[in-house]
Amino acid sequence: MIFVKDVGQYGIIKDKPAYDLPINAWSDGMNVRAFENSMQKFTGHRQALGTPTVAPFFLLPIKTTTDALWVYCGATAVYVTQGSLTGTHKNITRSSGAYSAGTTSQNWTGLVFGGIGILNNSVDVPQMWNPVNFSTPQLLQDLSNWQTGVTCKAISGFKNFLIALDVSKTVGSTTTRYPRLFKWSHSSSSNAVPSSWDENSSSLDGGEYSLESTQGHILNAQALKDSLIITKEDAIWGASHIGPPFIFRFYEISQQFGALSKHAMVETEIGMVIFGTDDIVLCDGQTVKSVTTRKMRRYIYNAIDPTHWANSFVVLNQPHSEVWFCFPRSGKMYPNLAVTWNYKENTFGIRELPETPHIARGIVNPSDTVTWADSGSWDSDLESWDSNVYNPAQSRLMLAEEDATKLQLLDTTNQFDSSHYTSYVERTGIHLDDPSLIKLVKKVHLNMDKTGDASGNVEIMVGASNTPEGAVTWAGPYSFDPETQNKIDTLVSGKYLALRIQSSTNVGWRLNSYAMDVASNGVD
Repeated sequence: MIFVKDVGQYGIIKDKPAYDLPINAWSDGMNVRAFENSMQKFTGHRQALGTPTVAPFFLLPIKTTTDALWVYCGATAVYVTQGSLTGTHKNITRSSGAYSAGTTSQNWTGLVFGGIGILNNSVDVPQMWNPVNFSTPQLLQDLSNWQTGVTCKAISGFKNFLIALDVSKTVGSTTTRYPRLFKWSHSSSSNAVPSSWDENSSSLDGGEYSLESTQGHILNAQALKDSLIITKEDAIWGASHIGPPFIFRFYEISQQFGALSKHAMVETEIGMVIFGTDDIVLCDGQTVKSVTTRKMRRYIYNAIDPTHWANSFVVLNQPHSEVWFCFPRSGKMYPNLAVTWNYKENTFGIRELPETPHIARGIVNPSDTVTWADSGSWDSDLESWDSNVYNPAQSRLMLAEEDATKLQLLDTTNQFDSSHYTSYVERTGIHLDDPSLIKLVKKVHLNMDKTGDASGNVEIMVGASNTPEGAVTWAGPYSFDPETQNKIDTLVSGKYLALRIQSSTNVGWRLNSYAMDVASNGVD
């Protein structure tokens, strides 16, 4: 009997041959995650917050003392919803009318600065939503005290400063772009936007600095503890606040890596994770190191669409200690796959996505509640009866589905928007340290838990091949109910064994360990 425990210790590793992996690692999978030393079917998603009025490209959650609001940006208009299952959506587009056409996911950036919503589409003047009020919402306005004739490709914030990145300046009829320019405002007072962006006044803090050591454009900037991480197309920089007269100190962290897009970095408890041009790296503010080399790097970069790679982005799924690296597979415009990294356990999973330009993390309104009236059986719903998904201490992931004009709440239910999906985890190349031995598998014992619809089963397949990378001959699938069964009987023979657990119904499952009853069938 071969017993395999801690089956989630490594998760999925695609960049090594299966026969070189530890016995409790997995060589393939889809819609599964490694979590707490187990392999689990990824939970699904359901529509939330009603139906958007325009196709959403970018999401900005704003939490006030009384509301959990979600602002969503379309190609030319901006709306806000307070939430609830049906959802009320209100237009907050500026009074002068539509924004410049063609503004999509990688054009929009935004943040909440001093309780004020700030949005920028890289073409028009940055916008502010002030005050934030859903009952009688103020329309978006041009950012107060913004300099005439100036636009920027991205806007961010650090301490009491707003930051404009990749700046263009128009004087008369001539517009000059400064793609490596980092421009900051005067320090703002509490609950207010900056009073000036003047870079020439000796009595103010505003200023500019050009990151010229490489040719790449600045993409974005994000705070990491007491530093600011700045991504370019071909480098990573840092900045720290030092006060007058220089205000900021700038330093280069790496020229080995640039970022894929404006939305390609996210802060975690262990550092800034950056979806780079050649690798995915962890930055502590001084150094960078790879997190995917010899695990998932080759798989990710071979799968990304060569035309629309710049639509890739990352998002933090904090309840599961995960960073999702979302990218479009070949032939797709927007990301439709996420490779997920559990940064506490250093394990990888893979999840399919509806094609999406953006996923954001925020609080879901307390009125978006699962009740007795909720469709489907109690058993099939992963949110407990009459439970709020609202938790002011915990953020949830919301996906913008532009093509279907929907907002999807992630990590809930065992379906993708009320449809079944296939989930599987697979290991091939199991040689038990003796590739010459022909092995006969007679039984497979599985320690599994089931969630969701109690009537659904998972399927087990057992296979074998006689060469390290030869095609696997599979037996099964064998229907398996984790609540009433603990093993399946089979007869499979070969030098390299394989195991696959899968489901295509509304059933959730978690694999904790397994054992194979293996006998010798001779030596070749």
